[in-house]
Amino acid sequence: MSLIAFVLIVVSAGLHASWNLVAKKNHMTIPFYTLICTTSMLLWVHVQCWTPIHVLALPRQFWMFMVLSVCSDVLYCCGLMQIYKRMEMATAYPVMRALPIILTALATSLLGWGKPLTMFSYLGFLVVFCGALLMPQNSFSDFRLSNYLNRNMLFILVVACGTTGYTIFDSQAQKVLTACMQEISAPVRSLTYYSSRGLMLTTALWLVSFSMKTTRREISEMIHGPMLKQGILAGFFASLSYSLVLCAMNYVTNVSYVQVFRQLGLPIGMGLGVLILKERCTATKVTGVILILTGLAVSVIR
Repeated sequence: MSLIAFVLIVVSAGLHASWNLVAKKNHMTIPFYTLICTTSMLLWVHVQCWTPIHVLALPRQFWMFMVLSVCSDVLYCCGLMQIYKRMEMATAYPVMRALPIILTALATSLLGWGKPLTMFSYLGFLVVFCGALLMPQNSFSDFRLSNYLNRNMLFILVVACGTTGYTIFDSQAQKVLTACMQEISAPVRSLTYYSSRGLMLTTALWLVSFSMKTTRREISEMIHGPMLKQGILAGFFASLSYSLVLCAMNYVTNVSYVQVFRQLGLPIGMGLGVLILKERCTATKVTGVILILTGLAVSVIR
C-alpha cells in the first residue's frame, strides 16, 4: 500500500470516528442518517457542474455497482440505527468495524477482485480482527464466544455486510470509471463518483424516511430541534471521511487494505468515547489497540 493511501486513510479514520461520535450522542435514526448524507451530498454536488466526466454516458456495469453500493449503504444505516440504541459506542464501534475486515478479504479473494493477498496480509488482518473483538470486553475473562452470540450481534452483522458491500462495490465502480476515463486524474474521478453516489443515496434515504409514519414525525422534530446542527456537523465529517477513502482506493492493489487500515479509527473512537462520552477505559481496550496496530504493521509485510 502506498504512502498516499496510508495518509488518506489515517485522516479518514479520525473523521469517521468523529461523525460516529456525533451520531451516538444524538441517537442514530434513519432521518438523522439521511440528514448526514444530505449534507455530504450538498457539499460535493458542485462537482457535477465542472467535472469533465459525462456520468450518464458511463456503461451499465458502472451503474450496477453504484446501485449495489447504495443498497448496501441503506442496509448499513438500518443496522447502525439499531446498534446505537442498544450498545455503547466503545462497545459497538470496534465489533462492527472488525467483521468487515474478514468479510472484505473473503469476498475479494472469492471473486478475484484485486491483487491476491499475501499470507502476511491474512495474518495481519486476523490480528486486527482479534484486537477489535477484544476491545469491547470489560476484562480478559469476558473474552468468550457466548458474549458475541446475542441479539445485538445480528445488527452488527447487518452493519458489517453493509460496510463490506459498499466498500467492494465502490471499488469496482471506480475501476470501471478508471478504465473508461484513464486520462482524468484519480481525485477528479473519485469526487465525481462520490458526488453521483451521494445524489442517488440521498434520494433513496429520503424515500425510505417519508415512507414510514414514525420517521416522518422524526424528520419534523429533527428539523425544528438542535439535532439539525449536529446532523450537519456529522455530515461534514462523514463527507470528508469517505471522499478520502474513495481517493485512497486508487492507490491500493486490493481494497481489503483500505478496509483493514480504516480500523485506525478504532483507537481514535475509543479515545473519543472515553474522553467525551465518559465511557470506561480498560486493559482489554488498551490490549486491543496494541493488537490492531501490530496487525496493521504485519499486513503490509511483503
